[in-house]
Amino acid sequence: MVKRAAEIGLPDWLVAMAPPAAPVSDEACMRLAIALARENVARETGGPFGAVVRADLTGEIVSVGVNLVPASGNPVLHAETVAISLAAEQLAGGGPLTLFTSCEPCIMCLGALHWSGIQRIVSAALKADAEAAGFSEGAGTRELRAEMAARGVVFVDGVLREAGAEVLRIYAGGGGRIYGPA
Repeated sequence: MVKRAAEIGLPDWLVAMAPPAAPVSDEACMRLAIALARENVARETGGPFGAVVRADLTGEIVSVGVNLVPASGNPVLHAETVAISLAAEQLAGGGPLTLFTSCEPCIMCLGALHWSGIQRIVSAALKADAEAAGFSEGAGTRELRAEMAARGVVFVDGVLREAGAEVLRIYAGGGGRIYGPA
């Protein structure tokens, strides 16, 4: 029988968290994304990545996501794709949104962002930091970023980079499973 549905289930610890009060600054959103990544590693509920989607007009946190790949076995449940999926209603409604991510998006997540309509992407750790931890981030990110930037998407890289990279090092140093293409 062909499976007809898939569900995204955030870890219980994340569901229990109260979202910050609006408006939320860029730095506060990035600190939240990194804290989510760190907590995801500490609780062993997924990989070392966290993401936050914010509505820029109100400063409201629209959705959050953590990497669920190791826990779910679903290779597309990266923190960014989880946050984008949970923000679908707001994405359909328009209005400028920013995605904050604890690490620069891999090629799959960047592709999802390309189609999502999110206008601004702010990342902490860089692709090189993820690859130093053992992850394969995929070719083509530079080209897709250039195409998106030409369309008006704004990229801000390296915000609180060391804090984001530290989560990657903790995960890899603690024996966290490095998943993705061989």
